[in-house]
This record gives sequence, structure tokens and C-alpha cells, in this order.
Amino acid sequence: MYKLAVFDMDGTVLNSKHEISKENKAAFTFLHNLGVKIVIATGRPQELLKKYTNELQFDEYTITCNGSVISHPIKNHYLREHVIDKETVIGIIDMCEANNYDYLVYTREAVVSKDNERLRMFKKIGAHYKEEDKAVLIETEDADYIKNNFAPNKILIMVDDPKRYLEMQEKLKVFSKIESAQSWAGALDISPLGDNKGSAVKELCEYYQLTSNDVIAFGDQLNDVPMFEFAAFGVAMGNAINEVKVKADYITDTNDNNGVAKAIYKFFKEKN
Repeated sequence: MYKLAVFDMDGTVLNSKHEISKENKAAFTFLHNLGVKIVIATGRPQELLKKYTNELQFDEYTITCNGSVISHPIKNHYLREHVIDKETVIGIIDMCEANNYDYLVYTREAVVSKDNERLRMFKKIGAHYKEEDKAVLIETEDADYIKNNFAPNKILIMVDDPKRYLEMQEKLKVFSKIESAQSWAGALDISPLGDNKGSAVKELCEYYQLTSNDVIAFGDQLNDVPMFEFAAFGVAMGNAINEVKVKADYITDTNDNNGVAKAIYKFFKEKN
């Protein structure tokens, strides 16, 4: 039986309303009672995850910022916390400013951004949260303030137009100290070189004295592929993009039809 189950959040555990269904919650309880370690691996920073870790009362390390951070939300302990070097941060933000790309900067303390659609979405969703669940969101139109005052674990760049998105990826090739991965159509996660969900799961397994044979991973986007490549078994959501489905060992139902819960019961009940 797998000893560690690692889950992407958006498009996987969360449904299209950004909620964890009661079926998925029950499946997590089932796993917990089996003694399986449940790990979240997300492109979100901890600030945008704490509503869900509070809701689930997780007592495990989480992988955030697409692998550049491994931290314990309750103990406030960090196994990994990598930041993008300042010279690269300045270069990337200057590139975004010159080309009118939307971007968000994710740090330990806050999400920092100019006004954009994604920041407005976070504000709208978070307005209904309890105070302890709300993310710290800093909005500023001063790019120099962002460049000079924050050490990002991740920069998220958003470009809706497919042609401009490809052009943006080309422009990023001049930066040698970063790793990038698509977190959804039109969005690119920028992390320190070597940081991805797969390398973070590997490091967490070493901490827990587990191997890749002990791991099952769930995801839906390209930034989940490194997890699939490390884990013994990869489960793609029914709503996953095709490039992820071909990398998976199994395709479950969609995130709006409790695909996570269905796969948990399939692969863990059958082994007990």
C-alpha cells in the first residue's frame, strides 16, 4: 500500500467553485485512518492555502509555490524555502512591465501584485473567509517597490493570448537560474532552478525515510508531471490536459465529480 499520497489543489482536490467537497474530505479521513501521509503540493503559496489546511486540520508538511517551499502550517517549520535571486527577479519584472504581462509575486509573508484579474479573484473569494483564513494581499502599482522589498519563492506570469504566451516563454530563456511550468492555460510558474513538485516530493520522502515506491500522486496540469515522474503511481484528473493524461498511470473522474475520492477508494480499498 502507498504510504504517502500527494495532491495538487486547483483542478484536483478543489472543484470549480474552489471548494473541497464533502466526498473528498471523507476520503482524506479514510486515508488518514489508514495511516497514509496526506501531502498537498500546489503552486499556491501558504497564504493562499491556509484556508484549506485550516479546514482539513492537516498535520503534515505542505509543498507550496510549485516546489520551492516545503513547510509545516501548524509548526511553522520549513524543510525547504528557496527564493529567486534578486537580479533575476528584477529582470523578470522588468520584462513583464515592458511587455504588459500580468504577474504576482509569492513570498512567505504575502502575495504582492499590481491590480490584475487574478488578484481581484483572490480578494473576492477571500472576502467571505474567516480572519484566520484570509491571505495577506499587497496591491501596489510601484514595480520598483516590488523588486526592492520582496524575495519571491515564486513569480506567476499570466498571458491569455496563446501567441503572446509562447513569446513570453521565449523571452524567459535568457534567465538561467529559474525553472518554469504551466499551472493552467495562460499561466506560468517561475521558481528557482531545480524546484518543482517532483523534487519537493523527493526531498519530503527523504525526510520521512520513504522511497518513490511509497508514493501516489494526483494532478491535472503540466506542473504536476514531475510528481508523476517521481511517484510510483500517477493519477490524472478527468479534467486534466492531455499532456498530463498521457503521463499518468490512471485517469479518474473530474474535480467536479469527486475524482480524487473515487481514486482513493479504488486504489486503497482494493489493497485492504
